[in-house]
Amino acid sequence: MMKKVLSLLLALGVTVSMSACGSSGSASSGATSSAAASSEAGSSETASTSSAAGGSSDIYPGMCFWHDDDPKPDTNVKITSTDKIKWTIAACLVEDNPQSVCLKEIADDLSKATNGNFTWDIYYNSNLGSESEALELVRNNTAQFVTSNVTTVPQYVDTIGVFALPYLFHSEQDELTYLSTSKDCFALWKQLEDSSNLVTLGFNCSGSRCLSTKGYKQIKAPADLKGCKVRCMEAQVWKDVISALGATPVPTAYTELYTALQTGVVQGQDNPASNTVDGKFYEVLDTFYKTNHCYLCSGYYTNTESWKALPDDYKALLEGLMNKYLANDYHTRISAFTDQCYQTMEKANVKIVEQDQLDMQAFYDNASKMIDEKYMSNKKYADIINDIKTTFKY
Repeated sequence: MMKKVLSLLLALGVTVSMSACGSSGSASSGATSSAAASSEAGSSETASTSSAAGGSSDIYPGMCFWHDDDPKPDTNVKITSTDKIKWTIAACLVEDNPQSVCLKEIADDLSKATNGNFTWDIYYNSNLGSESEALELVRNNTAQFVTSNVTTVPQYVDTIGVFALPYLFHSEQDELTYLSTSKDCFALWKQLEDSSNLVTLGFNCSGSRCLSTKGYKQIKAPADLKGCKVRCMEAQVWKDVISALGATPVPTAYTELYTALQTGVVQGQDNPASNTVDGKFYEVLDTFYKTNHCYLCSGYYTNTESWKALPDDYKALLEGLMNKYLANDYHTRISAFTDQCYQTMEKANVKIVEQDQLDMQAFYDNASKMIDEKYMSNKKYADIINDIKTTFKY
């Protein structure tokens, strides 16, 4: 009920407040950017091409500045605009999560640099609704910024679902590089904007999805998981992910997962270490395998009209702050947070199984076979899968 009340209040009154400002160009321009490297670039090269955040040349990949007519990111940009703009921010994680902390720091710096003229009103812990509901608020310009799992947006552009496939990337840096610099991805972000009013600003990774189980024999390869019931999300692609691991997928709501593990409705799950600790799932698990079969990437999305209405100096500042906090600082914080999560699980007597104790080639082969059989016949998926292999020489 509270979520519905908040959403109604936002729709009625908490809207963008702004004075007239000069046009900063169309936000639906072509899918290339002089600031972005081509999709041929490797991870380390791309990380140094975004020379944006206050002159820093060492930006962790993820920010996606693909509009030709947008200004370059710059935390030191001279602010001359006096437009009063208030954005409502839908943050789906708790307030002390590293991602939420970074959003708060962006809000503080935006307000300070613009003399209180550009402000963010942040709602944490999904208080404006689930990720899907928050995306709809941003689409309608009731809210202006949302963090959402990349695999939540295929409801608008189904091809984006390809990024849920297992072992598509060999590192999170490769995935963030590809999402933020690939011309094929730029075409997808343009489709998303044109069809859904959502501007893609960037991405981060909160860890890798890993298999964990309760009351099941220790496994080494996919064949050992035959008959093991593992929780998955409802979408077919997530069922396919669990099947590729060798297990039996059981669609289960995230809110019901703890009880499902506790009662044996499912014998496993595949969340990252961070979610496993945040959700206290480790309390009802005994073994955590570092399968790293998917990377949990979140996207940052804003509303097309709100983005167009931002003066160029506000845009440059915001983009620079995103580089600083949602790329570099977030990566540092989530890495430390993940280390703490592994320590928490070990103290609770959850056994951590490293990859050298697993037949990783068997997992790779199983995933490749599933993708070949179920996804390579779809040209839109196949083109991206092949481009990823070519780009990173997998």
